[in-house]
Amino acid sequence: MEHLTTAQAAFVVGAPLDLFKKVVERAPIKPQLVKRGGRNIRQFGQAELVFLHAYDELKQALTPKSQSEFYEALRSSLKRGLAKEVVFGKQRYDIGQHLVFVERKLKELDKLTAQIDLSGKEPLIRGTQIEAHRIAALLDAGVTVEDVMRDYPSLKEQQIVAARVYAEAHPKAGRPYPKQTAKAAMRAADLSALDD
Repeated sequence: MEHLTTAQAAFVVGAPLDLFKKVVERAPIKPQLVKRGGRNIRQFGQAELVFLHAYDELKQALTPKSQSEFYEALRSSLKRGLAKEVVFGKQRYDIGQHLVFVERKLKELDKLTAQIDLSGKEPLIRGTQIEAHRIAALLDAGVTVEDVMRDYPSLKEQQIVAARVYAEAHPKAGRPYPKQTAKAAMRAADLSALDD
């Protein structure tokens, strides 16, 4: 498994990015730090993803010290290919459901990301000239999938979902996209003054 960025890991764990970042600060995990563009970037592996998906349960069942012991045992178990149960001290913890969830979300992320063309300056929905972040901005503003399909008739529902997932996992820096389509803006505009 490749290591994921913070935003990608938040998608896989199923948590909003802001909340995910706070949990990462509190949890006893050690994401790998990699230098990119002069900045340290956190990268998350399978052990971190499984731990973070199980974190709510772990907080209730284990002390902070035991959480750290569990994390180290989890890392060791996954390296050795022992997956279903983590043994640490005199305790055992079943991670099967968390592994299944993380693996399913990783496959979903891969499948959806494959629908985005990354060969140009902006990520485009594959087979179109439509920016993935533009469609995601519309959905974030409350525009329905059906409305997006009406204003962008060449898009299929799966492409729209892929754009949203891609944008969630790869947030866009810089100026945001408009929160409505040009067609929607024209429909909403009162153009009756032009009739005079």
